[in-house]
Amino acid sequence: MNQQHHYSGETLDSEIFDSSRWPVVFLRFPALEMPNRTDRLLAGLTHILTQQQRVALVWIPARHGHEREPHEQEKQASRWMKQYKNELRDYCAGYVYLTCEPEVRESLSAMFPKVKKILPFPKTLADDMDDAYRKATAFLALDGAVAE
Repeated sequence: MNQQHHYSGETLDSEIFDSSRWPVVFLRFPALEMPNRTDRLLAGLTHILTQQQRVALVWIPARHGHEREPHEQEKQASRWMKQYKNELRDYCAGYVYLTCEPEVRESLSAMFPKVKKILPFPKTLADDMDDAYRKATAFLALDGAVAE
């Protein structure tokens, strides 16, 4: 397995992805008005998984809320998750969701047990960037792939 301390794959969309702290990647979930938002997000995630290295993803939720996601884009994301479920299981050390909004935290916490089958790795919440980074590196440390 690749154990690089910097991302070296295809260029990631800088409006969505920040891989400067690889193997911790910060993802700003795209706003509804972002052109080709789902394609851009899924292409970046695919590029990350092709690195074949343990990675922890820090998600910064969108302002619009999950319930407003267009149905076709939800279906596209579900198809992608099914297609890449093995890679997600093998290479994703965990998800950290960065939000202080009580409603979003409550919604995400309720979702964690429901998605355990398709996303079997740990998931947690963080209050700020430093907290998110600490939790992401802790996920990586659980399986020996500590970020530097």
